[in-house]
Amino acid sequence: MKNKKVLSILFIIIIIVSISLIIIDFNKPRENDHLFETTPEEIIVSEEDKEPVEIKEDITIKIAPDIDLNEARLNYGNNDIIGRLEIPNLFNILIVKGNNNEYYLNHSIERKEDIRGSEFMDYRLNVNSKQINIYGHNSRDEKIQVPFLRLEKYLNEEFFINNPYIIFQYDNGKNIYEIISIKEITTDYEHMNFNTTGTDFVKHVDKLKSNSIFTRDLYYDENSEIIVLQTCSHHLDNAYYIITAIKL
Repeated sequence: MKNKKVLSILFIIIIIVSISLIIIDFNKPRENDHLFETTPEEIIVSEEDKEPVEIKEDITIKIAPDIDLNEARLNYGNNDIIGRLEIPNLFNILIVKGNNNEYYLNHSIERKEDIRGSEFMDYRLNVNSKQINIYGHNSRDEKIQVPFLRLEKYLNEEFFINNPYIIFQYDNGKNIYEIISIKEITTDYEHMNFNTTGTDFVKHVDKLKSNSIFTRDLYYDENSEIIVLQTCSHHLDNAYYIITAIKL
């Protein structure tokens, strides 16, 4: 019994430490702010070059074309590049995955020290995982551009309603997800629970959706797959925004 309690305490500590490592404070004045006006992981695509894709019956959106990820790895000198994440009307960026959840908190996609870090997949997961978690910094300072700062647009209900899709491209395919919720958390780290299956998985998604700022009613079951985006919130101390989406 004591061993179970000790293991439970250790598990909670590990989760809290993992979450805490995602925080960074960009509020301090810095020299050469112009150096942070662009993000090296962002892929710029003109509206003319975007391609129409039928998401659902009678629903077609324009998204960026797939890229050659091997070419991207070569261009950036980084084999940690694992995919491309796009939210139409928000960003289109490369995603990395390291051997831990610390390195890319302060390293760019070019593997250079950078306070903005990079957007990265949890090292314990892979592109075929039932749940994919991707982390990225937020910023109090708008001069310091980080893509996940734009996730705060989902705090506007109209934007939440009109921009529901997330595209994740990887080496052997592409997944399209529909957002079911955005919530702000302080103590509930349900999104770090990766190993639920069967009916427990449905309960897991229910918890991720509960007490959200905005939600969307979509069907999901024990066979569903999800993606979770996490960035820190600056409205509450030690708080985070969690966006959850269901694979279509």
